[in-house]
Amino acid sequence: MKLPSPILLALAVAAGSAHAAEWRGLLDVRAVDADAGRSFLDSGLAKTRYDENSPRLSIGQAVLRGDADLSDSISGTLELSADQQHRGVVDVREAFLSWSPVPDGAWKTRVRAGFFFAPTSVEIDYDSVGWVPRHTISSSAINSWIGEELRTNGVEWSARRLGRYSGAPYDVGVLAAAYTGNDPTGTLLAWRGWSISDRIAGRFDTLKLADLPVYRSGGAIPRQWRDIHPFREVDGKLGYYLGANLNFGSRLELAALRYDNRGDPLEVKDWQYSWRTRFDHVSAVWRPQGQWELAMQAMRGDTLMGLDAVSLDFSSWFALVSRPLGPGTAALRYDRFRTREHDALPSDPNNETGYGVALAYDWPLADSLSLMTEALLVRSDRSARILIGEPQLQKERSLTVSLRWRF
Repeated sequence: MKLPSPILLALAVAAGSAHAAEWRGLLDVRAVDADAGRSFLDSGLAKTRYDENSPRLSIGQAVLRGDADLSDSISGTLELSADQQHRGVVDVREAFLSWSPVPDGAWKTRVRAGFFFAPTSVEIDYDSVGWVPRHTISSSAINSWIGEELRTNGVEWSARRLGRYSGAPYDVGVLAAAYTGNDPTGTLLAWRGWSISDRIAGRFDTLKLADLPVYRSGGAIPRQWRDIHPFREVDGKLGYYLGANLNFGSRLELAALRYDNRGDPLEVKDWQYSWRTRFDHVSAVWRPQGQWELAMQAMRGDTLMGLDAVSLDFSSWFALVSRPLGPGTAALRYDRFRTREHDALPSDPNNETGYGVALAYDWPLADSLSLMTEALLVRSDRSARILIGEPQLQKERSLTVSLRWRF
């Protein structure tokens, strides 16, 4: 489903008004040494973006973002991206309008309409360019999945009550959204599993699954193709999410979100099933006295496709600790992830367990230039790998150096 034409028109007008638009960008050039098996980007079932056959030097991503004020309370945002593994194709990462009326009292509200990320990550700096992690190169398993398979294509309303108006030591916020698309959400978790990477899908992206027997022409689900369009609308039903957050200044931030795409698992369109996917998500950021920061996220949900053809529960959590060290910032992240199936097709195994450890260091070289390094280890057990000639248990290691220019 395409973006509503009024939004595209408004963004085009904003882009054409050079005096009103602020353009920012990110160019990420990186060197990688990896020993992983066949990457999921090459139709394998490894967990990381890079494998032993990936180029040693590549463009991790190139992003251009434009923000324009259309009036005192309405603004437009357009973000375009490309990277070497997308074969240079430029795609839309976000495109939306925001309405932020002048607050009247303690409540501050905002309405967004278009194509954008839901506010679900404590790793990401939402005011920056590119939806990239602040302290690491790869994202956690949770945010790797969100970056590839979830995007709001609809309307989101949020409100925040500012504690300073009532003398309270905290701010409290609520949000609600309704959207179309995201009907294939759950496909990757079921047939590819979790990943730990920084690949972000664009609006018109296509992902190719591994060549598993279940959706071959003679398989149990022949109406499903290997090519996945993650943001496609299949069943014509609206999905929603509801959330709340509580902030005690910058010292402690808590948030929770309930997501349900309300997919009809029996609907099929253009060789793509709709999946009913829902999850609960919680996060916390704690900044004790000193310069330490501890961030945590946890997710638990389930997904269903067909008449119990694929049905599984999924869960993941991570903890990340960071602090300034020398001229830069050091960070350590630990991930756990898991899927558990309970469907009618034992010939299509989708169980997996695994963990990941990332150690990163971000070194600012200048106001707009930084050098980030990351050592990543991921260990995972997935029985479906045997079906395509890969070992069930895999341990993947990589060392990545990323030179980032923000302009």
